[in-house]
Amino acid sequence: MKKKRSEMDEVTLILWDLKCDDWTVRQNAVSRIGRITDPGILADLISRIHHEKWYIREMVAAGIRSLTDTRLSEPIKTGLTATDACIRNACARALGNMRCRTAEDLLKRAAADPDSRVSRTARTSLELIHECEPR
Repeated sequence: MKKKRSEMDEVTLILWDLKCDDWTVRQNAVSRIGRITDPGILADLISRIHHEKWYIREMVAAGIRSLTDTRLSEPIKTGLTATDACIRNACARALGNMRCRTAEDLLKRAAADPDSRVSRTARTSLELIHECEPR
């Protein structure tokens, strides 16, 4: 039996909406990812995303890249080690946007990532973090 929308958890709703034929529904889902404030929801989303098709992972990454809430840094740090390069890249960007000093070691490792997009983004994020340092 199919679950009703009102019975679905937030991550399931986001993933469901990302698969909708209506472009505005998909865009709204990406925006909702960018407004997540609960680290548990973000961790669940990141853990479930590797089962999805590449274009769903790309849309999730677009939402993650816009996150700036430092309370979300732990699940984003975990996402920096994901198997999908698109997710790793988005997490590296978000950690830079957050100026997350506690992620420096992870970003230094990510700067040597075999995917050039991830390594470049990790280096840029490290530069953003160091821009904030007092001189």
